[in-house]
This record gives sequence, structure tokens and C-alpha cells, in this order.
Amino acid sequence: MITTYDQAEGKGCQPVLLLVDEAGRTAIPSLADHATTVAGRNISLWIALQSLSQLEAVYGKARAQVIRDNMESQIYYRPTDLATANYLEERLGSHSQYAHSTTLREGEETSQGLAERPIPLLTAQEILQLRDEEVIGFHRNLPPFQMKRIDWRQYPALKQKTTLPPPPLPVLPNVAEIPMLQSQKTFPAAYIDPDMIHEATEHEADRLH
Repeated sequence: MITTYDQAEGKGCQPVLLLVDEAGRTAIPSLADHATTVAGRNISLWIALQSLSQLEAVYGKARAQVIRDNMESQIYYRPTDLATANYLEERLGSHSQYAHSTTLREGEETSQGLAERPIPLLTAQEILQLRDEEVIGFHRNLPPFQMKRIDWRQYPALKQKTTLPPPPLPVLPNVAEIPMLQSQKTFPAAYIDPDMIHEATEHEADRLH
């Protein structure tokens, strides 16, 4: 898609939403690099992960950070790992609250004090205990916000939309072959390129012969 857009200089190209489900299970080697550039070609990325730790394990810490930084909208359902909950607690920030203190002498209260201190908007433990329908969201320069997802089956207007027939699709025209870009020879940890394995196997067989 990038090659087609560049060759056509964007003329006649349609916006594309690229859905990448389970992005933390199988690495896409160039995902971190393309996440910084595809928006300029009217390509939007929708990436789903089980946890932030999974993202770092597959892409490495630096590339995982690049991917997160280029996601303008981020939503988080209740996490199951403490690392993601701690990240959300820190990212949500804190607010000021007064801590009360009292001094007792011989069983009687003699003084009371107030000390202002930062309190997390949501602690990691509170985040781990969110309800199924509670969602934490972030979007560009907006403050963090909390949403609730709905069950479409409870709304007749939404339920009726599931019965709409799909629109007819035009037949795609034949397109010329797109030249392959030079393959990337270095990949992040945990990614296995089958082509490189095949080349290594053939090289080893030739050496033995």
C-alpha cells in the first residue's frame, strides 16, 4: 500500500483502516517504523494487544515505545497484569488531597493538622478491579477519561443495523505487479523470518556437500 501510494502520489488512493489484532503475538518487523509515517498516506492503524508487556517482549522496549507514541487514541480495558496497571496509574496522574493527622495526649485530642499530598486518580489496584464495561481512554491533548462500553443487543437501532445487507462490491481491476522492496535483514527479538531460515538451511546444505 505504501509503494502504491508513493508511485501514484496519492492520486486515486482511498483511506485505509488497517486492523492488526493480536499484534503482540506475531511481530510485524516494520510496524514501529511505519507507525510514524503511514498517517501521511491516509492509512490508520488499529492495534489490539493483551498487555503492554507483550508488546515489549515481541518488539523490544524502544520499538514498543515508538508504537505507543504514535497511537493518538488509546483505550484500555481492565488489565490482568500489574505492569500495565502501574503504567496506567502513572499515566492517569494525580490530584491534590489533604491528609489528616491528629495528636492525642492522655486519650484526648490536642491538635489536628492537614497536609496536602498528591493522590493517584486511580491506583493500580483500583484499575485491576475495574468492571467489565469500564474503559480508560486517552486521546492526543485531551485529559484522560473514563468510558463505559455498551451492549449493542440492548439498543434496537443498533440491533437493526446487523440485519442490513452488505453493499455490492465492484470487481477489482487488474493491477500491475508491484516491485518488492529489499527485504529487511535485521528483525526485533522474538521474530523469526521463514525466508532467512530457508536461506540458512540451503547454505548449510551446500557447505556440507
